[in-house]
Amino acid sequence: MTAKPSTTAQRLDPARHGWLTDPATVRVMAALAAAGQGESRFVGGCVRNALLGEPVADIDIATQLDPDQVIAAAKAAGLKPVPTGKAHGTITVVCDGQPFEVTSLRRDVATDGRRAVVSFTRDWAEDAKRRDFRLNALYADADGTVFDPTGGLKDVENRRFVFVGDPEMRIREDYLRILRLFRFEAWYGRGAPDEAAMAAVLKHREGLHKLSVERVWAELKKLLAAQDPLASVTAMRESGLLDLILGVNGSLRVLSGIIAQDVEYGLAPDSMLRFAALADGGPERIRTMAAKMKMSKAEAGRLEGAVNPVAREDVRKAWSDSAAAERAIMALGARAFEDQVRLEAAGEVAPPPRDWTLLAQFAREWKEPEFPVKGGDLILLGYEPGPMLGDALDELKALWIADRFEPTKEELIARLTKH
Repeated sequence: MTAKPSTTAQRLDPARHGWLTDPATVRVMAALAAAGQGESRFVGGCVRNALLGEPVADIDIATQLDPDQVIAAAKAAGLKPVPTGKAHGTITVVCDGQPFEVTSLRRDVATDGRRAVVSFTRDWAEDAKRRDFRLNALYADADGTVFDPTGGLKDVENRRFVFVGDPEMRIREDYLRILRLFRFEAWYGRGAPDEAAMAAVLKHREGLHKLSVERVWAELKKLLAAQDPLASVTAMRESGLLDLILGVNGSLRVLSGIIAQDVEYGLAPDSMLRFAALADGGPERIRTMAAKMKMSKAEAGRLEGAVNPVAREDVRKAWSDSAAAERAIMALGARAFEDQVRLEAAGEVAPPPRDWTLLAQFAREWKEPEFPVKGGDLILLGYEPGPMLGDALDELKALWIADRFEPTKEELIARLTKH
């Protein structure tokens, strides 16, 4: 059965949506059509964003062809098929360096809240019924005609994410849909989330424990990367999800300050800095969260730098004391210093005495002078390689930093020999 366009059918204007007529897009759709085995349509985010007037990034395609037929069609057209998720019907077709996810129409055979066993179908309505939200169950053919099997077009004007069919059933199929609801609301929503969706979330939120922490962390990072995710994060906090995921309710005040900085200065959202603001804790809390969420070493290191207390007093003095700023940068590194400055400014009830952007720029442009004393210099004085030598170098470097990097090697060594 082929789903007919909604009675309120719409058509995406190719003149306004260049991705429809991009040569790579046209080649992929033509290759699938040339197979003569069924129809193919754009689906999901590209159709949703086009209707919402949002940028379109990834282009996903749903097709009546099975995965083997997709592979054969791509090869016949000189395109590169990659079986990225063949068991679940997804073949990535690469054209002119651009990837297109082509997925065979599916229906769920069995679900356990984390993954699904699927079978392939040629029924567009069956494929639509297994999708999460009505706004994500919109299809468009090659000429832009929109197909709406679930009523998603009515959600476009309200920019509201409503589950396809029974919200509880959709969530029980995959508990990650709880977080996807808040992520889509953060990126594209307007107003309060759908009441039926929120009721289902509250009833089944404990199901998040069934998910891998890697999936949860990936979804949370995407949510925090929205231009202004504060309303969604607030709703998560009020529904107990933040405490469930992180073990803390989080600080909306500091997060709000970071978001305000991004908006005021036109900065790209920084998920890691926003997470540090939300966590609002010291090194121990950050290490616990990083381990719990199985963050990468780089992610954990970035967060620990943002809350490292080793130069806390110098960071606070940096607004009015260049020497303190230099000491803090030396102790923390430019990245961690900038993160701490931004968090400090975001947490202030009143505006800080200096624009934090000046300190950030200072950190990026400041070049650390070369410490003039080397280990070999102290070995010549009779030091043996080992901990004592390292302690002596650290002591001299601290003196050098305290004196604004002015003492020469000879002056520093003279101070050491006087001890």
